[in-house]
Amino acid sequence: EIFISYPSSNIAEKALLWSKTKAEGTSLTGRVRLYFTKDNSTDPIYSASDEQSTGQVFGIDAVSWDPNDPLVIDDSVFGYPQESLIDIPDDTYYMQAELFLYDMYSRTGLPDVYMPTSCVSDQGLNGEYAKPDGTLFSQVFEVDFTSTASIQLSLDQVQPPAVSEGCAGLGDGVDSDWVKTVRITSQLLTSFWNRDIELEACVLVPPNWNSSAATYPLVVSHGHYSPVFFPGGGFQTEQPDCDPDEDGYDCVQSQYAYYLAQNWTSLDDSSAFSGARMILMTINHPVPLFDDSYAVNSASLGPYGDAIVTELIPEVEARFNGIGAGWARALYGGSTGGWETLASQVLYPDDFNGAFAACPDPITFSSYATIDIYSTSNAYFYDSDFKKTPRPGQRDDYSGVTWPGYGHPYGQTTTTIQEANHRELVLGTHSRSCGQWDIWEAVFGPVCDDGFPCRLYDKLSGEMNQTTAGYWQEHFDLKFILDRDWETLGPKLQGKLHLFVGNSDTYFLTNAVMDMEDFLGQTSDPSSDAEVVIGTHNGRGYEHCFRGYEYEGSSGTPLPNSITRLTYNQAFMPRMAEQFLSTAPSGADTSS
Repeated sequence: EIFISYPSSNIAEKALLWSKTKAEGTSLTGRVRLYFTKDNSTDPIYSASDEQSTGQVFGIDAVSWDPNDPLVIDDSVFGYPQESLIDIPDDTYYMQAELFLYDMYSRTGLPDVYMPTSCVSDQGLNGEYAKPDGTLFSQVFEVDFTSTASIQLSLDQVQPPAVSEGCAGLGDGVDSDWVKTVRITSQLLTSFWNRDIELEACVLVPPNWNSSAATYPLVVSHGHYSPVFFPGGGFQTEQPDCDPDEDGYDCVQSQYAYYLAQNWTSLDDSSAFSGARMILMTINHPVPLFDDSYAVNSASLGPYGDAIVTELIPEVEARFNGIGAGWARALYGGSTGGWETLASQVLYPDDFNGAFAACPDPITFSSYATIDIYSTSNAYFYDSDFKKTPRPGQRDDYSGVTWPGYGHPYGQTTTTIQEANHRELVLGTHSRSCGQWDIWEAVFGPVCDDGFPCRLYDKLSGEMNQTTAGYWQEHFDLKFILDRDWETLGPKLQGKLHLFVGNSDTYFLTNAVMDMEDFLGQTSDPSSDAEVVIGTHNGRGYEHCFRGYEYEGSSGTPLPNSITRLTYNQAFMPRMAEQFLSTAPSGADTSS
């Protein structure tokens, strides 16, 4: 047995203050997690992953937990990858525990529930963060573990508040000449959550935007929460002093951030943005269950789609001379941002005039990664009378930061859907892991009677819930929605849809794009003119996250994902400008 406690009410007060948890008293509620690792190269609390290098983790809920009242991790507590302490071999391990804090939320029309105070930190960006402010954790101990051991750990450390670099990288709320910060309190979201909900945009303004009467189109770059402006790559006005051969990919990113700044600020006709001067914004909209709301209206998370489209975007346009019309707005993004891009265009067809969606999360649930949620009985195993074959959840590796080179799409399974979901179940029950599969359930599904997202499948066994699957189809299966409403949507989406995915996407996102391609290819009245590109190089499929072909100079060699992820703007914004010019209404200002 392993006993976990925290030492005093002073620790609790500090955690509540730093996390901004709106709790009464000094008792704490959250998820207690216990981690084992075999080496101490990284603190064990950062070790749980879907990779082969994962640590071991166990989890248990703590509700109104008082100081010096130990919680017990014993053989009955569920773990990942090993399910019980009984399964852990006697050996020497590095051990660490944490309390991931929850807060009580009172959403309009829904039962009060505990959910994470935050899934993000201002230390980090683009889906990779430090622990949220106020997280309690223990020191790391080297322990000779046996199945009969009695071990005590004290959560006597608190994660201090992170210091945000701000959109411009100059400090929280400090703007530069080029990168501006826009924050609004959303009335729509505040009414849903019954607490003030802030939306933030990091905005890159065009040259001389405030010295003329010109008005500008708007581009929304969708993606993960990032305190610093990061539309795929960064924006850096100072030339980096580094050498990629010595300093690696961090130097490559800095060089391309400088390259974007040079292109953006140049008034020369040779600039990639000559004739394509626009306002470019990223959005920060974290929710209690993830770093991002998915930019749609959902039962569990509220009207984020409407808030972004009707509150935040008009405010950005008003401040920076935006045209302020749907024909002069476009979107792009990759992965989560790719799904948001396509969903925003489909669900708000008149408010946007172009969607460039790269490696999107599943855009139809006939291929929810490797699951057809409508026909299968189990999410974790293929249907068979006699076999029990696990469904793969990840193959090979993410190649977005592989440099130089492309990665190797061998097709090797690196995790199963069952493993990925069991890891999330240990990190947090009721969709509270801050993980990928859990947020999809929170966004796409209804709310159950207990106030939590209804499960698409039993998280432990994988058994499907077809009632929930039907809700997903009606509300968020983008292929189904397009098919159902093609008579109305088809004409509105002509010229607007652009989809890109690698032929060997790491997370099997290729499958849903192929399903969408098949559907779009058989449409009529009108016949869809959507662009669908499934990427290969030298006969090998691109992995995650392919955003379309770009070639190296005159050699004709296609560039790897690690480079093209840094040039979304140069690739897409000139094409957006062409779309705006060709579809602008009569009398619109297209020359200033």
